[in-house]
Amino acid sequence: MTLKRLIPIILVKEGLLVRSQLFKYFQAIGDPIPTIKRLSDWNADEIILNNISDTDIMDSRREDKYHNIGKGSFIELVEKAAKFCHCPLTIGGGIRSSSQIDELFQAGADKVVINSSLFDNPDLIRKSSLRYGKQAITGSIDIRHDSTGSSVWKAKGKINTGFTLDRAIEYATELGVGELIISSINNDGSTLGYDKHIIEVIEKMVINIPIIINSGATTNSHFMHGLNSKNVSAVAASNVFYFTELSYFNIKKELVESGCKNVRYPSIDSPFIKREPEYSQTEKNLLMEKARENSTFHKDKYDGSKLTKIRQCTSCLYTSISAAPMQFAEDGECMGCKISKVKLSQTNKRYDQLKEYLSKIINSKNLSKSYDCIVSVSGGKDSYYQTHYIKEVMGLNPLLVTYNGNNYTDIGWKNLWNMRNAFDCDHLVISPSVKTLKKLNKIAFIVMGDMNWHSHVGIYTTAPRIAVQQKIPLIFWGEHGYADLCGQFSMSDFPEMNYRERTEHDGRGFDWNFFVGIDGITDKDMTPWKYPSDKDISNIGLRQIFLGHYIPWESNTHLELVVEKYGFEVSDTPFERTYRKGSNLDDMHENGIHDYLKFIKFGYGRCTDHASKDIRAGILSRTEGIKLVEKMDHIKPKDLARWLNYVGMSERDFDRIADHFRDPRVWSWKEDTGWSKSY
Repeated sequence: MTLKRLIPIILVKEGLLVRSQLFKYFQAIGDPIPTIKRLSDWNADEIILNNISDTDIMDSRREDKYHNIGKGSFIELVEKAAKFCHCPLTIGGGIRSSSQIDELFQAGADKVVINSSLFDNPDLIRKSSLRYGKQAITGSIDIRHDSTGSSVWKAKGKINTGFTLDRAIEYATELGVGELIISSINNDGSTLGYDKHIIEVIEKMVINIPIIINSGATTNSHFMHGLNSKNVSAVAASNVFYFTELSYFNIKKELVESGCKNVRYPSIDSPFIKREPEYSQTEKNLLMEKARENSTFHKDKYDGSKLTKIRQCTSCLYTSISAAPMQFAEDGECMGCKISKVKLSQTNKRYDQLKEYLSKIINSKNLSKSYDCIVSVSGGKDSYYQTHYIKEVMGLNPLLVTYNGNNYTDIGWKNLWNMRNAFDCDHLVISPSVKTLKKLNKIAFIVMGDMNWHSHVGIYTTAPRIAVQQKIPLIFWGEHGYADLCGQFSMSDFPEMNYRERTEHDGRGFDWNFFVGIDGITDKDMTPWKYPSDKDISNIGLRQIFLGHYIPWESNTHLELVVEKYGFEVSDTPFERTYRKGSNLDDMHENGIHDYLKFIKFGYGRCTDHASKDIRAGILSRTEGIKLVEKMDHIKPKDLARWLNYVGMSERDFDRIADHFRDPRVWSWKEDTGWSKSY
């Protein structure tokens, strides 16, 4: 039997991995390299990396992440991707000349995929097929259905070629392409499955080259439909591979277990592949160089030549340079505002449906005899609301699990210990060694400008570790942070917590093994930050659900409920860097010096986060938000003194090291006037 391929398509726009919808809306997922490595590690049949930007210039917009590609060319991205990719790598996007194809093959491409030039420059296809062989040239056909009928479009779906699908297939075959990928503009990002028109057309034709169908598939039945269709040699998808833990592995596993015999069985436990990034001693030394006495930032980096034109949302206060990867629609509004409006427009009927979906997920799991699920709690207002919903509304018996980073405020600590009584639940608190925590605070600040790496990664590691140990297959989280801040996903995606999100976003690409060997830290010291293996996660079928996808989520409303019903207490003194009093009580530095570093890096802080949320919720006007931000975002908070004493560092060294992390896209330096922001 001839095996068929399941192909992930990685879309990059201006350097960021994006989710696409209708070839029109693009939501930033993150860096492409970690996702390519993960898919390759799972033994993907092939990966297509497609540049959908209008430029070859890539800009990751972050300097503090391990996998950041900085500002470079698409060819450089391909070279880097090829080093992490051990399966066939196909590259596409803006290919218009033989010299481009030469460069891509030299950079590590195994095949190229060509769209517009298929119609604009047929000689390029003929000559390339002769030069490299048909197998190296894939044609790309995009079809759109509208009131005038169905036709093939080019130039990222902007120009109608006038071709029908069957004529375009014949035309491309005659030119000499080795295979064709056919995408549906209407089904892109729809979750509706493959385009039935595409399948109907190709099943009626006599086709002598492999056909890949793409767009809209998210479920087992969608992929099965494609794989069982006549003349289809491979099925492709994009967005679905970003949503869940072990995504590619699980999709293939389900296909095989449901009787699909024409796909290769996936692998997750190769002894030759390490999931965690590998860090050389040279890289570690270079990143720790900032700790050297009198080491100062590179002034030539901040002479103004690297400043970029900052794009600001027309509705909220976010810009294109932000901690959360931000994309904008053509009308100038950020995707965070777009998704927020969709979320606010959800009807009670829709939420009833979502609650049914949630019940189906719960009922599909073989719940533990001891606990039905884990609720990861910090003791904050969202933790209270999560537990309230799971216990009182869903009627489950949760185990509460907490990572204690040793930075609780007095009120935060009181709120945490109140939960066991308020909800009548068992509560497990994991408290790592304070000596190790102090070291991690200091090293992470020096390496990535974030002393709370231990907390971000610790929180998202502790709950899965306990789940695997106790064989509890469900973990509940509150709101998906990036879906809320930057509109990373649509309301139909239901992304779940996973290793990629934990390591790429919360860990900035730094996993536990980076720290081993620095300042005497041992492998055993890092045990609390070791994420369970892929095999252990697969064995219990672990799913990590964000409740915010299924129920109305408005923090201000939740705060009122948990104060009144469960005795949750807010801060009796205002924070210096935000006007809200009920957020981040579990960490005295989250609203303080940790947040100040965000201002140092990107030029904004927690007040911008909270004001943007409240503008979207209709609680603040944009003018009111701007006034608050101008008053608070720049403040250097008093909790710095505690942190400096905690880790044994002078304020001079703190400022000196922090300056290394100022993003040159935002900040410039002059000897006479000092630092200035571009917006």
